[in-house]
Amino acid sequence: MSEKLSLQAQETRRDYKRRYRAKNREKINRQQREWRADNGDKVRQYNRRYWESRAQRENARASYADYGITPERQRELAGIARDDRYANIVLEAAMKADRLAAGHIILSVTEGRSYDHLEYDERLGRCPLGRTDFYGARRLFFHYLDCALKARQETENNIPIKEKKG
Repeated sequence: MSEKLSLQAQETRRDYKRRYRAKNREKINRQQREWRADNGDKVRQYNRRYWESRAQRENARASYADYGITPERQRELAGIARDDRYANIVLEAAMKADRLAAGHIILSVTEGRSYDHLEYDERLGRCPLGRTDFYGARRLFFHYLDCALKARQETENNIPIKEKKG
């Protein structure tokens, strides 16, 4: 049943649909307006989902500079990510960047592996992101890691040191 139509059949079908839409434009537009009026919550949901995914796609192309991360800071963050003392913060930042690709991001950062070597990993399986989105999520990971480390440093600096009794 999954036979493909020939090129001629596909063109015939496209031509038929074009003529049908041109002939019934008013009827189709009226039905769409009525459906949108009756299903306002679905329209809002579709619009919200569309704009969220679009924002995510555009955010995926943000550079390190857009996040305020210099090359030196990026190398420093990569070194911190390799340190086992920060494993919880690293995992949290990776999950925040992309929940499905968190394991791949952590492997990429901690072991210095490129997307080509991570696209399919023996333990994790196939990476759920394409190259551009993966590297965008990886940059976002460094941003979240940087923010978490700065927040941690601020809280540690604001905690008063208790005097020892002796």
